[in-house]
Amino acid sequence: MSKPATIVLGAIGVVALAVVLGAFALRNKPPRPASVETHDRVALRPPVVDPDAVLARVPLMPAPDASPKAVVHRRQSVGKDAGAFPTQASLMAKLHELEGTNPPLSLQLAREAVARFPDSPDAPEFEWNVVKSLVNLERFKEAQAEARIMVQRYPGTSWTADIERHVLSIPLE
Repeated sequence: MSKPATIVLGAIGVVALAVVLGAFALRNKPPRPASVETHDRVALRPPVVDPDAVLARVPLMPAPDASPKAVVHRRQSVGKDAGAFPTQASLMAKLHELEGTNPPLSLQLAREAVARFPDSPDAPEFEWNVVKSLVNLERFKEAQAEARIMVQRYPGTSWTADIERHVLSIPLE
């Protein structure tokens, strides 16, 4: 066999091997999780936890001396998103996706996460996002106040150490 024919056959063999290995690698790849937008639309518009909204789900009973007309009827939400709340994982995914590009939305989502999951292992990271968003919004006094709260709530975490180093150790004004 001539030298050019050997080179061509070798190149074809390498390409064929690459195709087979690529197909094998793609076949064993785990499925990619759905993005927050397609999986959980509520993460884009987080609900505000309002005591009146919680009471709206509880049927009101008339007082013993009240007439039936005195009962206040509240409309309950209906539809696909009724009562749906973003999960801890979806809030974290959305905060990671934002990566400081939208500080007002990051602040809103992080505050909601801290309020809903204060004892979670992810709570220090949620609080870190609150402080980081306040700094990005140039609300330095609020960021320092929130950082002090974080130091008290979550001492000894890497997230708290980062905030102490970058927010509390230097003046931000």
